[in-house]
Amino acid sequence: MKKIIMVMTVMVVFISALSANGAQEATGIYEQGSGRGLRQGAGDGRGNGQGRGSGGSYREDFAQELSLVYQNSLGSGVLTSEDVDGLILISEEEKLARDVYLSLYETWNLPMFINIAESEQQHMDAVKMVMEAYGLSGPETLEIPGSFINKDLEELYDQLLAEGQKSLSGAFNTAAMIEDLDIYDLQNLLAAAENDEVKILYQNLMKGSRNHLRSFSYQLEREGLSYEVNYISNEYYQRILSLNREIAAIEDPDYSI
Repeated sequence: MKKIIMVMTVMVVFISALSANGAQEATGIYEQGSGRGLRQGAGDGRGNGQGRGSGGSYREDFAQELSLVYQNSLGSGVLTSEDVDGLILISEEEKLARDVYLSLYETWNLPMFINIAESEQQHMDAVKMVMEAYGLSGPETLEIPGSFINKDLEELYDQLLAEGQKSLSGAFNTAAMIEDLDIYDLQNLLAAAENDEVKILYQNLMKGSRNHLRSFSYQLEREGLSYEVNYISNEYYQRILSLNREIAAIEDPDYSI
């Protein structure tokens, strides 16, 4: 009798563990973040770890991942003036995203904003890594919230933050617009870049922005709303939404979805 009870107990524990794992898989998403290990969060509930989620994450060190792609060759090429200007611009755009999401988290206390803000910090770190490999330094305002060398971005920051603080749906729409802008500028920077290391950086930053855009677009869907693109083409936007969350690092400088 004792043996039967023990066997039944083990089976209950085993089944409970399977159920818990299933629940995690149903709610988890993967997101670049702070590199502090694994942290499971609330995803979109579509039962797919690669689905569009709401901010839970599989943490990885974005810069570390890229360094493996570069295989210790980073800094061996040549940068054009367009490459340098592009790196400075995108470092501030990633900062704009980080700063807005941190403020929106303070306003709405929604985990996805702090999670994706951490991801944007990882993107900033990756840009810094590439810049430092070529003897460049980023804008001195990078660690000052809401402050930018590019005054157009500073003005945009104020506008986006004001809109995002009006309502939660406005916050999701604002966030989607930030990712829309990031993708658009990265597309243009990628087309102008000549250095393959810079192209690979842009490719992976754009991958992150596509993932974020999927997340925020899905949140708008849950509100019964939809995001209308402001920068990228609607065709490309629909292509982004049609694909699952992108996980693997991109190694091809000429990659496209």
